[in-house]
Amino acid sequence: KSSRGQMINDDVQVAEQKYFAERVNFYLPEISLNGALPSYSEEESFRFFGAASERQLFRTRDFDMRTNIQLQQSLIFGGDVTMTANLLRNDSRYPNTSTANTGDFIDELTQQGYFDFKFQQPILQPSQRKTDLHDRRDDMQIARLDRHTASNDLKKEVVEAFFGVLHTDILGVIDSLKLRSARLQADIDSEKVVDGVASKETWLESASARIDAELEMIDVENQFKEQHRTLLSLLDMSPTDEVKPEVPTPPSPPDDERKKQIVAMWSESIPIQKAVFNYNKADRAAQFAASAHGLNATIDADYSLGRGSVEASAQQNRDINTNSWGVSVNFTYPIWDGGSSSASVKAAQLEAERSRLEFQQTRRSAQAEIVNLLNQIDVSYRKLNVLRQKIDIQKNKLDIAKGRYADGQISELTYLEDQVSFLEARDNYLEELKNFYSVRIDLESRFLTDVT
Repeated sequence: KSSRGQMINDDVQVAEQKYFAERVNFYLPEISLNGALPSYSEEESFRFFGAASERQLFRTRDFDMRTNIQLQQSLIFGGDVTMTANLLRNDSRYPNTSTANTGDFIDELTQQGYFDFKFQQPILQPSQRKTDLHDRRDDMQIARLDRHTASNDLKKEVVEAFFGVLHTDILGVIDSLKLRSARLQADIDSEKVVDGVASKETWLESASARIDAELEMIDVENQFKEQHRTLLSLLDMSPTDEVKPEVPTPPSPPDDERKKQIVAMWSESIPIQKAVFNYNKADRAAQFAASAHGLNATIDADYSLGRGSVEASAQQNRDINTNSWGVSVNFTYPIWDGGSSSASVKAAQLEAERSRLEFQQTRRSAQAEIVNLLNQIDVSYRKLNVLRQKIDIQKNKLDIAKGRYADGQISELTYLEDQVSFLEARDNYLEELKNFYSVRIDLESRFLTDVT
Protein backbone atom coordinates (compact mmCIF):
# COMPACT_ATOMS: atom_id res chain seq x y z
CA LYS A 1 0.00 0.00 0.00
CA SER A 2 3.04 2.28 0.03
CA SER A 3 3.92 4.72 -2.74
CA ARG A 4 6.57 2.32 -4.01
CA GLY A 5 4.00 -0.46 -4.10
CA GLN A 6 1.70 1.85 -6.04
CA MET A 7 4.47 2.54 -8.56
CA ILE A 8 4.93 -1.21 -9.01
CA ASN A 9 1.22 -1.55 -9.77
CA ASP A 10 1.36 1.46 -12.09
CA ASP A 11 4.03 -0.23 -14.22
CA VAL A 12 1.64 -3.11 -14.83
CA GLN A 13 -1.23 -0.77 -15.64
CA VAL A 14 0.94 1.01 -18.21
CA ALA A 15 1.76 -2.30 -19.91
CA GLU A 16 -1.91 -3.35 -19.80
CA GLN A 17 -3.11 -0.08 -21.31
CA LYS A 18 -0.53 -0.31 -24.10
CA TYR A 19 -1.69 -3.81 -24.93
CA PHE A 20 -5.37 -2.91 -24.77
CA ALA A 21 -4.76 0.11 -27.01
CA GLU A 22 -2.87 -2.05 -29.51
CA ARG A 23 -5.61 -4.68 -29.45
CA VAL A 24 -8.36 -2.12 -29.93
CA ASN A 25 -6.50 -0.57 -32.84
CA PHE A 26 -5.99 -4.02 -34.34
CA TYR A 27 -9.56 -5.31 -34.15
CA LEU A 28 -11.48 -2.04 -34.37
CA PRO A 29 -11.02 0.71 -36.94
CA GLU A 30 -9.22 3.90 -36.10
CA ILE A 31 -11.36 6.83 -37.18
CA SER A 32 -10.02 10.37 -37.36
CA LEU A 33 -11.40 13.70 -38.49
CA ASN A 34 -8.76 15.73 -40.30
CA GLY A 35 -9.08 19.26 -41.52
CA ALA A 36 -7.68 22.73 -41.57
CA LEU A 37 -8.95 26.25 -41.25
CA PRO A 38 -9.92 27.86 -44.57
CA SER A 39 -6.81 29.02 -46.43
CA TYR A 40 -6.45 32.05 -48.67
CA SER A 41 -3.76 32.47 -51.33
CA GLU A 42 -3.06 35.10 -53.93
CA GLU A 43 -0.45 34.86 -56.69
CA GLU A 44 0.75 37.50 -59.14
CA SER A 45 3.49 36.47 -61.56
CA PHE A 46 4.70 36.74 -65.14
CA ARG A 47 3.77 33.43 -66.75
CA PHE A 48 1.66 31.48 -69.17
CA PHE A 49 -1.88 30.94 -67.95
CA GLY A 50 -4.92 29.24 -69.44
CA ALA A 51 -5.33 29.94 -73.19
CA ALA A 52 -2.84 32.83 -73.24
CA SER A 53 -0.47 32.64 -76.22
CA GLU A 54 2.33 34.50 -74.47
CA ARG A 55 3.59 35.22 -71.03
CA GLN A 56 1.81 37.94 -69.18
CA LEU A 57 1.40 39.29 -65.72
CA PHE A 58 -1.42 37.19 -64.30
CA ARG A 59 -3.02 37.42 -60.89
CA THR A 60 -5.05 34.60 -59.34
CA ARG A 61 -6.84 34.17 -56.02
CA ASP A 62 -7.95 31.03 -54.18
CA PHE A 63 -10.02 30.52 -51.06
CA ASP A 64 -9.79 26.85 -50.12
CA MET A 65 -11.24 24.57 -47.43
CA ARG A 66 -10.59 20.83 -47.18
CA THR A 67 -11.55 18.20 -44.60
CA ASN A 68 -11.79 14.43 -44.46
CA ILE A 69 -12.83 11.55 -42.26
CA GLN A 70 -10.38 8.69 -42.36
CA LEU A 71 -10.85 5.09 -41.25
CA GLN A 72 -7.92 2.70 -40.86
CA GLN A 73 -8.42 -0.99 -40.21
CA SER A 74 -5.89 -3.79 -39.80
CA LEU A 75 -6.84 -7.12 -41.32
CA ILE A 76 -6.34 -10.44 -39.55
CA PHE A 77 -4.30 -11.82 -42.46
CA GLY A 78 -1.83 -8.95 -42.23
CA GLY A 79 -3.05 -6.27 -44.58
CA ASP A 80 -4.28 -2.74 -43.97
CA VAL A 81 -7.31 -0.95 -45.31
CA THR A 82 -7.63 2.84 -45.39
CA MET A 83 -10.88 4.54 -46.34
CA THR A 84 -11.14 8.32 -46.60
CA ALA A 85 -14.18 10.50 -47.18
CA ASN A 86 -13.04 13.91 -48.45
CA LEU A 87 -14.88 17.21 -48.74
CA LEU A 88 -13.49 20.05 -50.88
CA ARG A 89 -14.71 23.59 -51.42
CA ASN A 90 -12.64 26.00 -53.51
CA ASP A 91 -13.52 29.57 -54.45
CA SER A 92 -11.18 30.81 -57.23
CA ARG A 93 -10.82 33.98 -59.25
CA TYR A 94 -8.59 34.05 -62.34
CA PRO A 95 -8.28 35.93 -65.66
CA ASN A 96 -10.45 34.90 -68.57
CA THR A 97 -7.80 34.30 -71.25
CA SER A 98 -10.36 33.20 -73.83
CA THR A 99 -11.13 36.84 -74.62
CA ALA A 100 -8.93 39.74 -75.66
CA ASN A 101 -10.14 41.84 -72.76
CA THR A 102 -7.57 41.40 -69.99
CA GLY A 103 -9.97 42.89 -67.49
CA ASP A 104 -12.32 39.93 -67.64
CA PHE A 105 -12.16 37.52 -64.68
CA ILE A 106 -13.84 34.23 -63.94
CA ASP A 107 -15.17 33.44 -60.47
CA GLU A 108 -15.34 29.69 -60.05
CA LEU A 109 -16.79 27.74 -57.11
CA THR A 110 -15.87 24.07 -56.91
CA GLN A 111 -17.57 21.73 -54.45
CA GLN A 112 -16.68 18.07 -54.43
CA GLY A 113 -16.90 15.02 -52.24
CA TYR A 114 -14.82 11.97 -53.05
CA PHE A 115 -14.22 8.62 -51.40
CA ASP A 116 -10.80 6.90 -51.48
CA PHE A 117 -10.22 3.24 -50.73
CA LYS A 118 -6.70 1.83 -50.35
CA PHE A 119 -5.63 -1.73 -49.59
CA GLN A 120 -2.13 -3.03 -48.94
CA GLN A 121 -1.19 -6.63 -48.24
CA PRO A 122 2.37 -7.93 -47.69
CA ILE A 123 2.95 -11.19 -49.55
CA LEU A 124 6.23 -12.54 -48.18
CA GLN A 125 6.37 -10.83 -44.78
CA PRO A 126 4.40 -11.31 -41.55
CA SER A 127 2.01 -8.63 -40.47
CA GLN A 128 3.79 -5.84 -38.57
CA ARG A 129 0.60 -4.93 -36.73
CA LYS A 130 0.01 -8.51 -35.63
CA THR A 131 3.64 -8.82 -34.51
CA ASP A 132 3.34 -5.60 -32.50
CA LEU A 133 0.10 -6.86 -30.93
CA HIS A 134 1.70 -10.12 -29.82
CA ASP A 135 4.74 -8.27 -28.47
CA ARG A 136 2.49 -5.96 -26.44
CA ARG A 137 0.64 -8.97 -25.07
CA ASP A 138 3.90 -10.64 -23.98
CA ASP A 139 5.11 -7.35 -22.48
CA MET A 140 1.92 -7.17 -20.44
CA GLN A 141 2.36 -10.73 -19.15
CA ILE A 142 6.00 -10.06 -18.30
CA ALA A 143 4.99 -6.87 -16.47
CA ARG A 144 2.50 -8.85 -14.39
CA LEU A 145 5.20 -11.36 -13.48
CA ASP A 146 7.64 -8.57 -12.70
CA ARG A 147 5.05 -6.90 -10.47
CA HIS A 148 4.80 -10.03 -8.34
CA THR A 149 8.57 -10.32 -8.12
CA ALA A 150 9.01 -6.62 -7.32
CA SER A 151 6.28 -6.76 -4.68
CA ASN A 152 8.03 -9.64 -2.96
CA ASP A 153 11.35 -7.81 -3.17
CA LEU A 154 9.65 -4.92 -1.39
CA LYS A 155 8.33 -7.34 1.21
CA LYS A 156 11.86 -8.59 1.84
CA GLU A 157 13.10 -5.04 2.33
CA VAL A 158 10.32 -4.43 4.84
CA VAL A 159 11.23 -7.68 6.63
CA GLU A 160 14.90 -6.63 6.73
CA ALA A 161 14.00 -3.21 8.15
CA PHE A 162 11.41 -4.68 10.54
CA PHE A 163 13.81 -7.17 12.09
CA GLY A 164 16.60 -4.59 11.85
CA VAL A 165 14.65 -2.42 14.30
CA LEU A 166 14.13 -5.39 16.65
CA HIS A 167 17.79 -6.43 16.34
CA THR A 168 19.26 -3.00 17.03
CA ASP A 169 16.80 -2.53 19.89
CA ILE A 170 18.09 -5.68 21.59
CA LEU A 171 21.68 -4.71 20.77
CA GLY A 172 21.06 -1.39 22.48
CA VAL A 173 19.96 -3.15 25.67
CA ILE A 174 22.89 -5.59 25.45
CA ASP A 175 25.40 -2.78 24.97
CA SER A 176 23.90 -0.83 27.87
CA LEU A 177 24.42 -3.89 30.08
CA LYS A 178 27.95 -4.33 28.75
CA LEU A 179 28.65 -0.65 29.42
CA ARG A 180 27.32 -1.06 32.96
CA SER A 181 29.56 -4.10 33.39
CA ALA A 182 32.62 -2.27 31.97
CA ARG A 183 32.07 0.65 34.33
CA LEU A 184 31.78 -1.67 37.32
CA GLN A 185 34.94 -3.48 36.28
CA ALA A 186 36.79 -0.20 35.83
CA ASP A 187 35.66 0.99 39.29
CA ILE A 188 36.72 -2.32 40.86
CA ASP A 189 40.15 -2.22 39.20
CA SER A 190 40.55 1.41 40.29
CA GLU A 191 39.98 0.43 43.92
CA LYS A 192 42.39 -2.48 43.53
CA VAL A 193 45.06 -0.11 42.27
CA VAL A 194 44.54 2.10 45.33
CA ASP A 195 44.79 -0.94 47.59
CA GLY A 196 47.85 -2.15 45.71
CA VAL A 197 46.17 -5.39 44.71
CA ALA A 198 46.25 -4.72 40.97
CA SER A 199 48.62 -2.88 38.69
CA LYS A 200 47.86 0.41 37.00
CA GLU A 201 48.11 -1.35 33.64
CA THR A 202 45.14 -3.54 34.58
CA TRP A 203 43.11 -0.44 35.47
CA LEU A 204 44.04 1.21 32.15
CA GLU A 205 42.83 -1.85 30.26
CA SER A 206 39.53 -1.72 32.14
CA ALA A 207 39.18 1.99 31.44
CA SER A 208 39.89 1.40 27.75
CA ALA A 209 37.25 -1.37 27.66
CA ARG A 210 34.75 1.05 29.24
CA ILE A 211 35.46 3.63 26.52
CA ASP A 212 35.06 0.99 23.81
CA ALA A 213 31.72 0.00 25.32
CA GLU A 214 30.57 3.62 25.27
CA LEU A 215 31.57 3.97 21.62
CA GLU A 216 29.76 0.75 20.77
CA MET A 217 26.70 2.06 22.56
CA ILE A 218 26.74 5.24 20.47
CA ASP A 219 27.06 3.25 17.22
CA VAL A 220 24.17 0.96 18.11
CA GLU A 221 21.94 3.90 19.04
CA ASN A 222 22.67 5.44 15.63
CA GLN A 223 22.01 2.11 13.88
CA PHE A 224 18.66 1.81 15.66
CA LYS A 225 17.62 5.27 14.46
CA GLU A 226 18.71 4.48 10.90
CA GLN A 227 16.79 1.19 10.86
CA HIS A 228 13.78 2.95 12.34
CA ARG A 229 13.88 5.64 9.62
CA THR A 230 14.30 3.00 6.91
CA LEU A 231 11.22 1.15 8.09
CA LEU A 232 9.21 4.37 8.29
CA SER A 233 10.32 5.33 4.78
CA LEU A 234 9.24 1.96 3.35
CA LEU A 235 5.85 2.37 5.05
CA ASP A 236 5.44 5.99 3.83
CA MET A 237 5.39 7.24 7.40
CA SER A 238 6.90 10.45 8.73
CA PRO A 239 10.48 10.21 10.07
CA THR A 240 9.18 11.61 13.36
CA ASP A 241 6.65 8.78 13.80
CA GLU A 242 7.38 5.86 16.06
CA VAL A 243 6.75 2.18 15.46
CA LYS A 244 7.20 -0.60 17.96
CA PRO A 245 7.46 -3.89 16.08
CA GLU A 246 6.44 -6.99 17.94
CA VAL A 247 8.04 -10.38 17.38
CA PRO A 248 5.68 -12.36 15.12
CA THR A 249 4.82 -16.02 15.52
CA PRO A 250 6.10 -17.90 12.47
CA PRO A 251 3.57 -19.97 10.49
CA SER A 252 4.08 -23.68 10.16
CA PRO A 253 5.90 -24.85 7.03
CA PRO A 254 4.00 -26.78 4.34
CA ASP A 255 3.35 -30.43 5.13
CA ASP A 256 4.75 -33.24 2.98
CA GLU A 257 1.66 -33.44 0.75
CA ARG A 258 1.71 -29.71 0.12
CA LYS A 259 5.44 -29.83 -0.64
CA LYS A 260 4.82 -32.41 -3.35
CA GLN A 261 2.13 -30.19 -4.86
CA ILE A 262 4.45 -27.17 -4.82
CA VAL A 263 7.30 -29.08 -6.44
CA ALA A 264 4.91 -30.45 -9.07
CA MET A 265 4.01 -26.82 -9.97
CA TRP A 266 7.59 -26.00 -10.94
CA SER A 267 6.66 -25.62 -14.63
CA GLU A 268 4.21 -22.87 -13.64
CA SER A 269 6.82 -20.89 -11.74
CA ILE A 270 7.40 -17.25 -12.62
CA PRO A 271 11.01 -17.65 -13.89
CA ILE A 272 9.87 -20.26 -16.41
CA GLN A 273 6.84 -18.25 -17.54
CA LYS A 274 8.98 -15.16 -17.98
CA ALA A 275 11.61 -17.11 -19.91
CA VAL A 276 8.88 -18.43 -22.23
CA PHE A 277 7.54 -14.94 -22.98
CA ASN A 278 11.04 -13.57 -23.59
CA TYR A 279 11.81 -16.46 -25.93
CA ASN A 280 8.54 -15.96 -27.82
CA LYS A 281 9.36 -12.29 -28.36
CA ALA A 282 12.91 -13.01 -29.51
CA ASP A 283 11.81 -15.85 -31.81
CA ARG A 284 9.07 -13.67 -33.30
CA ALA A 285 11.59 -10.89 -33.96
CA ALA A 286 13.99 -13.36 -35.58
CA GLN A 287 11.27 -14.73 -37.88
CA PHE A 288 10.18 -11.23 -38.84
CA ALA A 289 13.76 -10.18 -39.60
CA ALA A 290 14.41 -13.33 -41.63
CA SER A 291 11.24 -12.82 -43.68
CA ALA A 292 12.49 -9.36 -44.66
CA HIS A 293 15.76 -10.80 -45.97
CA GLY A 294 15.46 -11.28 -49.71
CA LEU A 295 12.44 -10.69 -51.89
CA ASN A 296 9.70 -8.54 -50.36
CA ALA A 297 6.42 -7.92 -52.14
CA THR A 298 3.12 -6.24 -51.48
CA ILE A 299 -0.21 -6.04 -53.26
CA ASP A 300 -1.61 -2.51 -53.47
CA ALA A 301 -5.10 -1.64 -54.65
CA ASP A 302 -6.91 1.67 -54.67
CA TYR A 303 -10.29 2.97 -55.77
CA SER A 304 -11.61 6.52 -55.82
CA LEU A 305 -15.13 7.78 -56.37
CA GLY A 306 -15.82 11.51 -56.66
CA ARG A 307 -19.00 13.53 -56.97
CA GLY A 308 -19.28 17.30 -57.18
CA SER A 309 -20.00 20.39 -59.24
CA VAL A 310 -18.31 23.48 -60.64
CA GLU A 311 -20.14 26.80 -60.83
CA ALA A 312 -18.40 29.42 -62.99
CA SER A 313 -19.50 32.96 -63.82
CA ALA A 314 -18.65 32.55 -67.50
CA GLN A 315 -20.25 29.19 -68.10
CA GLN A 316 -23.00 26.91 -66.98
CA ASN A 317 -22.76 24.64 -63.96
CA ARG A 318 -21.07 21.34 -64.55
CA ASP A 319 -21.09 18.10 -62.59
CA ILE A 320 -17.79 16.50 -61.61
CA ASN A 321 -18.26 12.74 -61.44
CA THR A 322 -14.96 10.89 -61.30
CA ASN A 323 -14.03 7.23 -60.92
CA SER A 324 -10.58 5.68 -60.82
CA TRP A 325 -8.96 2.48 -59.64
CA GLY A 326 -5.70 0.62 -59.83
CA VAL A 327 -3.96 -2.59 -58.74
CA SER A 328 -0.23 -3.14 -58.48
CA VAL A 329 2.25 -5.65 -57.16
CA ASN A 330 5.40 -4.02 -55.84
CA PHE A 331 8.56 -5.84 -54.88
CA THR A 332 12.08 -5.13 -53.75
CA TYR A 333 15.14 -7.34 -53.85
CA PRO A 334 18.45 -6.19 -52.36
CA ILE A 335 21.27 -6.79 -54.81
CA TRP A 336 24.00 -5.55 -52.48
CA ASP A 337 23.78 -3.78 -49.13
CA GLY A 338 27.18 -4.48 -47.67
CA GLY A 339 25.83 -7.39 -45.60
CA SER A 340 23.68 -5.23 -43.32
CA SER A 341 20.52 -7.28 -43.99
CA SER A 342 22.18 -10.62 -43.28
CA ALA A 343 23.86 -9.15 -40.19
CA SER A 344 20.54 -7.93 -38.79
CA VAL A 345 18.96 -11.33 -39.44
CA LYS A 346 21.90 -13.10 -37.80
CA ALA A 347 21.69 -10.81 -34.77
CA ALA A 348 17.97 -11.53 -34.37
CA GLN A 349 18.58 -15.27 -34.67
CA LEU A 350 21.37 -15.15 -32.08
CA GLU A 351 19.11 -13.25 -29.71
CA ALA A 352 16.42 -15.89 -30.16
CA GLU A 353 18.96 -18.67 -29.56
CA ARG A 354 20.18 -16.93 -26.42
CA SER A 355 16.61 -16.69 -25.12
CA ARG A 356 16.10 -20.38 -25.92
CA LEU A 357 19.22 -21.34 -23.96
CA GLU A 358 18.16 -19.16 -21.04
CA PHE A 359 14.77 -20.85 -21.08
CA GLN A 360 16.36 -24.31 -21.01
CA GLN A 361 18.69 -23.29 -18.20
CA THR A 362 15.75 -21.92 -16.23
CA ARG A 363 13.86 -25.18 -16.71
CA ARG A 364 16.80 -27.17 -15.39
CA SER A 365 17.25 -25.04 -12.29
CA ALA A 366 13.64 -24.11 -11.44
CA GLN A 367 12.65 -27.37 -9.78
CA ALA A 368 15.92 -27.62 -7.82
CA GLU A 369 15.52 -24.05 -6.54
CA ILE A 370 11.98 -24.75 -5.31
CA VAL A 371 13.13 -27.92 -3.52
CA ASN A 372 16.02 -26.00 -1.92
CA LEU A 373 13.70 -23.23 -0.69
CA LEU A 374 11.30 -25.75 0.84
CA ASN A 375 14.21 -27.47 2.54
CA GLN A 376 15.54 -24.13 3.85
CA ILE A 377 12.10 -23.32 5.29
CA ASP A 378 12.05 -26.66 7.11
CA VAL A 379 15.59 -26.24 8.43
CA SER A 380 14.92 -22.68 9.57
CA TYR A 381 11.70 -23.71 11.33
CA ARG A 382 13.52 -26.50 13.17
CA LYS A 383 16.24 -24.06 14.20
CA LEU A 384 13.59 -21.70 15.56
CA ASN A 385 12.23 -24.48 17.77
CA VAL A 386 15.73 -25.18 19.11
CA LEU A 387 16.44 -21.48 19.67
CA ARG A 388 13.16 -21.11 21.58
CA GLN A 389 14.32 -23.90 23.87
CA LYS A 390 17.65 -22.09 24.33
CA ILE A 391 15.78 -18.91 25.25
CA ASP A 392 13.78 -20.84 27.86
CA ILE A 393 16.99 -22.26 29.32
CA GLN A 394 18.64 -18.84 29.43
CA LYS A 395 15.49 -17.40 31.02
CA ASN A 396 15.61 -20.05 33.78
CA LYS A 397 19.30 -19.35 34.35
CA LEU A 398 18.54 -15.62 34.53
CA ASP A 399 15.77 -16.19 37.09
CA ILE A 400 18.13 -18.27 39.22
CA ALA A 401 20.87 -15.65 38.87
CA LYS A 402 18.43 -12.91 39.87
CA GLY A 403 17.57 -14.75 43.09
CA ARG A 404 21.23 -15.49 43.87
CA TYR A 405 22.15 -11.86 43.18
CA ALA A 406 19.41 -10.68 45.55
CA ASP A 407 20.83 -13.02 48.22
CA GLY A 408 24.35 -11.75 47.61
CA GLN A 409 25.62 -15.11 46.36
CA ILE A 410 26.90 -13.72 43.04
CA SER A 411 28.26 -10.35 41.99
CA GLU A 412 26.49 -7.82 39.84
CA LEU A 413 29.01 -8.55 37.07
CA THR A 414 27.94 -12.19 36.96
CA TYR A 415 24.27 -11.19 36.98
CA LEU A 416 24.89 -8.78 34.08
CA GLU A 417 26.58 -11.56 32.12
CA ASP A 418 23.50 -13.77 32.53
CA GLN A 419 21.29 -10.93 31.32
CA VAL A 420 23.49 -10.48 28.27
CA SER A 421 23.39 -14.22 27.51
CA PHE A 422 19.59 -14.20 27.67
CA LEU A 423 19.33 -11.22 25.31
CA GLU A 424 21.87 -12.71 22.91
CA ALA A 425 19.74 -15.88 22.73
CA ARG A 426 16.73 -13.75 21.85
CA ASP A 427 18.79 -11.91 19.22
CA ASN A 428 19.86 -15.21 17.63
CA TYR A 429 16.21 -16.22 17.47
CA LEU A 430 15.30 -12.96 15.75
CA GLU A 431 18.06 -13.43 13.19
CA GLU A 432 16.82 -16.91 12.32
CA LEU A 433 13.21 -15.68 12.25
CA LYS A 434 14.21 -13.01 9.73
CA ASN A 435 15.87 -15.70 7.61
CA PHE A 436 12.71 -17.82 7.85
CA TYR A 437 10.49 -15.05 6.51
CA SER A 438 12.99 -14.08 3.80
CA VAL A 439 13.15 -17.64 2.47
CA ARG A 440 9.38 -17.91 2.66
CA ILE A 441 9.03 -14.75 0.57
CA ASP A 442 11.55 -16.15 -1.92
CA LEU A 443 9.31 -19.18 -2.35
CA GLU A 444 6.20 -16.99 -2.71
CA SER A 445 7.94 -14.94 -5.40
CA ARG A 446 8.23 -18.08 -7.56
CA PHE A 447 4.45 -18.37 -8.05
CA LEU A 448 1.57 -16.03 -8.77
CA THR A 449 -0.71 -18.05 -6.50
CA ASP A 450 -0.29 -18.44 -2.74
CA VAL A 451 1.71 -21.63 -2.19
CA THR A 452 2.64 -21.23 1.47
